[in-house]
Amino acid sequence: MSLVLRDEKTARQYAEKSTAQKHGASARSDMSSSELIRMINRKNKIQECNVIVRADVQGSLTSVIDSLKALDTDEVAMHVVASGVGAITENDLHTASTSGAIIYGFNVVAPTNIKRLASRDKVSIRLYKVIYELIDDAKGELTKLLVPEIIETELGRLVVKGVFKTTKTEIICGGEVTKGKLTMPAHVRVIRGKEQLGEVEVTNLKRGPQDAKEVFESEMCGVSLKTTSKIELQEGDHLEFFTRQSVARKL
Repeated sequence: MSLVLRDEKTARQYAEKSTAQKHGASARSDMSSSELIRMINRKNKIQECNVIVRADVQGSLTSVIDSLKALDTDEVAMHVVASGVGAITENDLHTASTSGAIIYGFNVVAPTNIKRLASRDKVSIRLYKVIYELIDDAKGELTKLLVPEIIETELGRLVVKGVFKTTKTEIICGGEVTKGKLTMPAHVRVIRGKEQLGEVEVTNLKRGPQDAKEVFESEMCGVSLKTTSKIELQEGDHLEFFTRQSVARKL
């Protein structure tokens, strides 16, 4: 018997319901299309570290793999490409070379010819006899995949009193520091009223005719800005100075 469904939404709902019925309690029958899409998107966003695991006995192999999978988060995960009991083989090297995987060996050896081939093919073999040392190494590899945290620090604010030069790549203006302390290097948001006109980079500060490393609240100064597109700066606009720092995260 054929079944005709009137639209995509109905089809998805039917598929989800059928899947739930087939798998019983192991599947959710109330999962919506948006939840399904969110799960798919989450999987697509996860950064994976490919590994091949070799161990001396099956029990050790299972323990190592379980410990590696316990490191998984919503952002990064260990992907065990292959695993097995016994010494590292040429087939492991080939698999690692094609998948970009790290080979982890627990209480096993890498024969001399395997080490030579691994060096030639730039395959990383890491041998351990203590499981927590292996896991710490893997944790370090996952940490490298984490998107760094971007930290912005507000420096100060200037109100524009005069605009002396405007091109596609440069703005030179002057004004009064109304808040905080201006320093460089720094980034600047150009604000008019409640609207942000753009983000630019500070290339120079001047107090009178002299270059300045910092300018304080209530002082007048000149500012040179580097732009990627022309911004028609006007008197009364505000420049918000800030720094942006990329900080590595840890699991």
